[in-house]
Amino acid sequence: MAKIVPKTTKFNNVIITSIQNSTKQDSINIHPTSKKTIRQNHPSLVNNRIVSNIRGPTWWLSLMLLLLSVVIGYQVGLVFVCNIKRCITDEIDLLQNSNTNRTNTLLIAPINLPRVSENKQLILIAVMTSKDFLTTRAPTVMRTWAKKVPGEVIFFSSEGSVTNDSSINLVSLPSVTDTYPPQKKSFLMMKYIYDHYLNKFEWFMRVDDDVYIRTDNLEKLLRSIDNRKPYYIGQPGMGTKEEYGKLALGENENFCMGGPGIILSRETLARFTPYIKNCLKNFYTYHEDVELGRCVHKYANTSCTWSYEMQHVLYNHPNKTDGYRVRNLVSTDILRAVSLHSIKDIRVFTRVHNFALQRRIIELEQRKMLLRHQMDIYDKILSIENQMKSQKPKMNPKNKIQFYQMLSNSDQYIVEQMMALYNKTHELFNLNNHQPSTLDRQLRTVLHEYFSRSFHPLPESIRSILKSNLANHSKIVDKEKIPPGIYTLFTASQYAANNELPVRSIEPAYKQCFDEVVRTYMEEVNKISRNMGRFLEYRKTLYGYYKYEPKYGMNYILDLFLIYRKYLGRKMSVPVRKRVYVVQRFRPLYFREISSSYSSAILSNFGIDSTHKNVLSSSIPINMIVPVSGRLPTLKRLLTNFDHVVMRSNESDLLNVHLYIILMETAEDSGERMSLIADYVKKYLKRYQVPRIHLIEVGNGNFTRGFARSFGASRFNDTDLLFFIDLDMVFTRTLFPRIRHHTIFNKQVYFPIIFSQYDPNYWEKSKIQSNFTSFHIQDDIGYWRQYGFGMLGIYKADLGQIGSWNVEISGWGKEDVEIYDKLVQSASLTVFRTIDDSLMHIFHTKECSTALRDDQLKMCKGTKSITLGSQRILIRKVQKMIELNRI
Repeated sequence: MAKIVPKTTKFNNVIITSIQNSTKQDSINIHPTSKKTIRQNHPSLVNNRIVSNIRGPTWWLSLMLLLLSVVIGYQVGLVFVCNIKRCITDEIDLLQNSNTNRTNTLLIAPINLPRVSENKQLILIAVMTSKDFLTTRAPTVMRTWAKKVPGEVIFFSSEGSVTNDSSINLVSLPSVTDTYPPQKKSFLMMKYIYDHYLNKFEWFMRVDDDVYIRTDNLEKLLRSIDNRKPYYIGQPGMGTKEEYGKLALGENENFCMGGPGIILSRETLARFTPYIKNCLKNFYTYHEDVELGRCVHKYANTSCTWSYEMQHVLYNHPNKTDGYRVRNLVSTDILRAVSLHSIKDIRVFTRVHNFALQRRIIELEQRKMLLRHQMDIYDKILSIENQMKSQKPKMNPKNKIQFYQMLSNSDQYIVEQMMALYNKTHELFNLNNHQPSTLDRQLRTVLHEYFSRSFHPLPESIRSILKSNLANHSKIVDKEKIPPGIYTLFTASQYAANNELPVRSIEPAYKQCFDEVVRTYMEEVNKISRNMGRFLEYRKTLYGYYKYEPKYGMNYILDLFLIYRKYLGRKMSVPVRKRVYVVQRFRPLYFREISSSYSSAILSNFGIDSTHKNVLSSSIPINMIVPVSGRLPTLKRLLTNFDHVVMRSNESDLLNVHLYIILMETAEDSGERMSLIADYVKKYLKRYQVPRIHLIEVGNGNFTRGFARSFGASRFNDTDLLFFIDLDMVFTRTLFPRIRHHTIFNKQVYFPIIFSQYDPNYWEKSKIQSNFTSFHIQDDIGYWRQYGFGMLGIYKADLGQIGSWNVEISGWGKEDVEIYDKLVQSASLTVFRTIDDSLMHIFHTKECSTALRDDQLKMCKGTKSITLGSQRILIRKVQKMIELNRI
């Protein structure tokens, strides 16, 4: 119990009584201003000569001092009585409700607990869970972030909870159920931790089983805080708008929201836990975190951290699990958070963990790169320094003295001085596309400056060493010089001079890169600014340029719109624009061995298990399906192509390749009739005795490509490998092993990216004849059709799984886009796309009928315009027409 010691001080005729509390918690300072005035007017009584010269106050002054004394005495008396009443009340409450021998000084006096070693037992994380999640969320936690905790993880569940997982440290709390709200579970969990682990850990954290912990960020945070002080860390709250004023919270009283987690120091846990039974008897709300905060505030005499930053440190995403999808992971809040709440889907939980590991790898690689870079600089500086030392005997006496003074410092000091100069001249953005050589050039400039400061003037011997080193590196730079690339401008869209589509939307991958670069830049800028009471807030990117350098990475020039905010001193907010030059380096190449399950999937198409790996994938038959309607000359070219590549070869992997011609009547007046084409194919098969070319005639209705493909696929078994090809394609021998390799039964389908020819009338070269062994691929002749989905390798069972082709679409296009969308959205199938130089689309004139649907007509016109010619050739054509005054 706190002792109250009255203290009396006398100044002439005035007596002032104050209360001095031995704990200094409730000490009272009465009228400091008046006291100072009295001391000024009445010097110390120790000097009797001065005292004797002071004249007594008049009667009216004495009356005023008497009244003032009465008022002060009355106020002091009230405070004195209130303190006595509070101490008595607390003492009675302590005797009635506490089963320990702790005294009332626990409410205000710190408990001196021994500090735990930093090498171990930093934190105990208590995870509240239930019986329903002991087989799902709990193992996921142990498999992910729990492995890296610098301490221990314990799960707390209801009475009777058990688990077969030996890695889960489970505590079954007696007389506790899994009903909501978990108030009793939470408080008894704290009591269990207090009884068994108080002196074994520095920190204690309470989380739910749907919270992901960034253990590296957590350790950084806790290592910077003294656990001997009463800390109650969390995201502060005072209830929702509807609950405001209904939670029985006092003035300046808050609570830490339980969702994203609560962190307690040992001091805080030691203060309030002995009174948990009393807290359990006095609940005002159904909210477990509110009542925990009330108990901590009352008995530990501390509140939840009032900090705006805590909503980012302990992060609670407003969209719950959906907020942690892949597209949202690269955000400032998620990257710098200690905890992420709430992730109820264990698949998303695992994905977040994989992302955290990737970020950690990137951080370590960045650290490794910086250390390696620093080591290289040290080596170069020491190398040149040794060359300088070798010149010492050749110096005149004056220079020898200066050189001796410079070399009297340690090598480390000399290097650090040079590094300081070097860092000032370092330029992140490399204008000549050869950053290492540029850095070497800057380093020698710094060395020249350093030695120039040490010698007056700089000896010719040292100057020659620097010049020779610089000249040697200049020769290396000239040999390795890379021609400058072309920058792409982007705003809301991107504008490129070296792309088939000069104006297009920004691809998601590039958008993610831009966001990552801006986020990293803003973090680096604000690291120091926040400590100085200001920071820059990113609003948007006005425009930017980027350039792809295969050897180094991506170069960016960004024009950012920012808000400069100053919150210390004279507060202000000012809009600013910032030009940023950034180089985003590529990560090093990694090589990994493909798992046996992936390779065995190719061999399991016909029930072949891992014991029959000697069976080669070349034995898998390939059934090529081509819809045909009219266009007999084009069909003749395809038959010739198949004859040269497949029929004339005796290679084993080509003996089981078949071509199926799905023939339908044409709706075009200019096209050959179905009967004419059928007669030609039958005569061709009879004349050349070709057993692997099959004709299938479809007699009902006019041609639709979707119906023809669907009809052709219906003739095969589920385990048959199908490859859908257009009539205008030609192919080489390397196509077939790629189809077999990239198409995996029940797992993967193959959409090759084909090379499509431009109109030969716009070629600058003479027409090239194909020999069906290799194709002449060049930018001015054609382009890679990124958005073409007409060629497809797929197994019959996988095609039936997603619903096959849309047979309702008539006329040109659209059915291949729909089948692609279905496959992309499939949960069990993966779409594999890659450039395939064994396929080429031969140019043909395209007529876009006005009878087509609007979306089909738009696609048809777009394809027609793209296939006209390359940008460079078209620009030359237009310039020539302008010169001839034709336009």
